[in-house]
Amino acid sequence: MVRSGKKGRKTRSAGRFGPRYGRRVRKAVASIEELMRSSHECPQCRTTSVSRVGTGIWYCSKCKTTFAGGTYVPQTSMGKSFHKEEE
Repeated sequence: MVRSGKKGRKTRSAGRFGPRYGRRVRKAVASIEELMRSSHECPQCRTTSVSRVGTGIWYCSKCKTTFAGGTYVPQTSMGKSFHKEEE
């Protein structure tokens, strides 16, 4: 008999989809959700206390700042390059 590892280790948060949509899509969803739920740095006070309120809306629980950002991450690579040119 083959011993299996931890249940749901491969699917992570996308395990809720079961066998639907294919492995590749489920892996991508799990990676995006993991990145989205990780701790992020506040652009105002520089603490790691930013959480996602809604699509593109981010909130810092430390300095009570609400700001717009990317859908899954507060600062997108495009936004970072745009602000570099501005300076």
